[in-house]
Amino acid sequence: MPGFKPLALPANVVYTYDGSFEGFLCCVFESVYSRELPLEILREEDAQPTLIQSRSVATDPVRAERVRASIRSKISERALELVTTAFCSCLAQKELRMLEFLLRGYREGAKLCFMMGDDVTATLLRAEKHLLGEAHLLKGFVRFADVGGALVATISPKNYALPFIARHFVLRYRQERFMIFDKTNGAALVYQDCKAEILRVERVELPEISESEAQYQALWKRFYDTVSIESRENPRCRMTHMPKRYWENMSEVCGLLRPKAE
Repeated sequence: MPGFKPLALPANVVYTYDGSFEGFLCCVFESVYSRELPLEILREEDAQPTLIQSRSVATDPVRAERVRASIRSKISERALELVTTAFCSCLAQKELRMLEFLLRGYREGAKLCFMMGDDVTATLLRAEKHLLGEAHLLKGFVRFADVGGALVATISPKNYALPFIARHFVLRYRQERFMIFDKTNGAALVYQDCKAEILRVERVELPEISESEAQYQALWKRFYDTVSIESRENPRCRMTHMPKRYWENMSEVCGLLRPKAE
């Protein structure tokens, strides 16, 4: 985006967009060329009737690519990586925080990414750390079940972590067919015929597991219970290493799925 001066003044307006990253980049384009900092940036599905002026920002692939290229050239590749990751996080008002970071970055350059004490940068870095930490935990906490000849798992993360765990599971189960359904974000990672794809899915209706799968789950739960030492049980330590919010999708903790009826 050559020739612009990214100096934005607070404006009494709310941007709405389609919820995609390209849509957010178009909000950045709108802010830069209107020279205004909106009160809020909301997904269209989250917007509520209000007396504050609302402006719908259409997603334009050409504008989105111009903004993407400008972040690389005028700030840094690291800045683009940071906002891309933060966009998938559960950070409150993340779009506005990311816009503030980019407007600062356009003025100050790549050094902003390394200003750890700066509130704008530190906010995005914390969001990135939280997301990547959760993605790391999910690589160990995902529990698959054999359903209709395919491996199926359900997760309930705080962040949109599927893009950050996809490669791990594709490499681990490259000869299998599997699906990881993210209940929180309404999405599913589907892998079959050596191709992986993340789809928007609000809900999934699965057939009940087979008798053999139920037996395997029972064996795993029995092993889990057997290796524990009752006299050394420490619930607080257990929740530190295995946060309780993951338990609902772990067969050894929440119990068994029902076997398929004969």
